[in-house]
Amino acid sequence: MSAITTERDGFRVLDVKGNGFPNGGPYVQSADNEPERATFGAGVSGFTLGTAPTDILTIQGAVGKVVRIKSIIINGNSGTTAAYPLLLIRRSSANTAGTSTAVTPTAHDTLDGSSAATVRYYTANASSLGTSVGTMHVGRLVAANAANLDRLALQYSWQNDKAIILRGASDYLVLNMNGASLSATTTLDIDLLWTEE
Repeated sequence: MSAITTERDGFRVLDVKGNGFPNGGPYVQSADNEPERATFGAGVSGFTLGTAPTDILTIQGAVGKVVRIKSIIINGNSGTTAAYPLLLIRRSSANTAGTSTAVTPTAHDTLDGSSAATVRYYTANASSLGTSVGTMHVGRLVAANAANLDRLALQYSWQNDKAIILRGASDYLVLNMNGASLSATTTLDIDLLWTEE
């Protein structure tokens, strides 16, 4: 048989033998320029954080879904220029209390339906943080005035690396500011991109 193009795990691939799954293969990924997985974006603009902020944003996985985090971009606006720590932490349980607001994701394709992942941002710290599995990445965000805005971009699976994957409702990815002392005028914009299958 001749090679055929098919889909596996949300990717368009070339089935070299042309026998079809599960008897086909080997499989060669065609491209990830236009994946078949449902894709969602969400963002929050100009929100004020609590005093000495800890977790400022959480992304919760969902039962029966594989959530692949592709991009997190953070901008900081402040009347006083300062560099603030940002930690990307995986947790295995939810935060409790605090003041948080759900963000409504929007699908890149109307046929993809609604997102199963849950995104929340905090304007007052949680009273108790969920159980930490580990700190995955760290960086510093330079918050400055509108004429000198900086950004911190965390982007994954762009160079044949694996995206950060959330599996199930007890899998959380959080942005944490490690209790930093913020200028009273500091606000943040956060932009998110992820896929689900």
